[in-house]
Amino acid sequence: MKDLRWVLFFIISAWFLSACGQNGLYHLSWITGGEHTLSGSIPGDLVVLNGEVSLLAGSQLQGSLHLLSGKATLGGEIQGDVSYLGGELILEPDAHIHGDLNLGGGAYLPAPTAQIDGEVRSGTGIGLPDLPEQTASSGLERVTRALVSGVLLGGLAVMMRNFAASSLQRVGDCIISHGLVSGSMGLLVGVVGLSLFITIAYTILLIPVTLLGLFVFGAAIVYGWTAMGVLLGSLGLHLLKRHGKPRAAAFLGGLVFFLLLEIVSSLPFVGGLIGIGVALVGLGAVFLTRFGSRQFVPASAGDEYLTT
Repeated sequence: MKDLRWVLFFIISAWFLSACGQNGLYHLSWITGGEHTLSGSIPGDLVVLNGEVSLLAGSQLQGSLHLLSGKATLGGEIQGDVSYLGGELILEPDAHIHGDLNLGGGAYLPAPTAQIDGEVRSGTGIGLPDLPEQTASSGLERVTRALVSGVLLGGLAVMMRNFAASSLQRVGDCIISHGLVSGSMGLLVGVVGLSLFITIAYTILLIPVTLLGLFVFGAAIVYGWTAMGVLLGSLGLHLLKRHGKPRAAAFLGGLVFFLLLEIVSSLPFVGGLIGIGVALVGLGAVFLTRFGSRQFVPASAGDEYLTT
């Protein structure tokens, strides 16, 4: 467990080191909709998920611009790179990009006098594998896939129950006793983590760190699911008033939990939200307990630490 803590420390340190500016601070701004006009000096990077943003002539963005969707009209200076995956990018006559320009999909309308000091690359600037085409799955295929995934989760629950029972217990106790806090922590970790992944992925050299971070995220979510499956199995034993079969209960709990999660997630409108909520609660509990290494204790007045 100590080795795991050092690995997590290295990953988190790499995130922050990759995002630090010259003054030791990092600024990241998000635009998710509406119309925005920027003037003066804007610190840090800018991520545009939707909406319209205009950088006026004589203004300066000190970081990089990442346009995922929407419209960006640039009339000032960009100290970093400009990368866009979709939307519309307009370079006005006074636009000056000091870094590289990574062209993705969408419309690109540059003025003849716009300056680009770095390279102009077609594509996203990030080497991503082509995704296979998705075809509609039959009902039998979906049920088979859910059963196989449920069996795998049940097997993982048995393995974790044998080798890390105390860690699973700590995560499970946190989920039961502090579900709201766990969900809030999961939401915070998810938002901050994904924003960092998006930012450092554009640096190309740190793509392996991004992939490793996503793997840790996925492992944490599965860890939370496993703890919930074991809890469900233990609850089943308690209701049936049976004792002495913890491994079988862990397997069936993991299997039933995943099948229930698949059924609930397939419900229209609310299914996806419920599935995300369950994942966030498990993710938050895993991080609050430091992957089950410590028991989570809420802070009270005068307390110095959250965990013991």
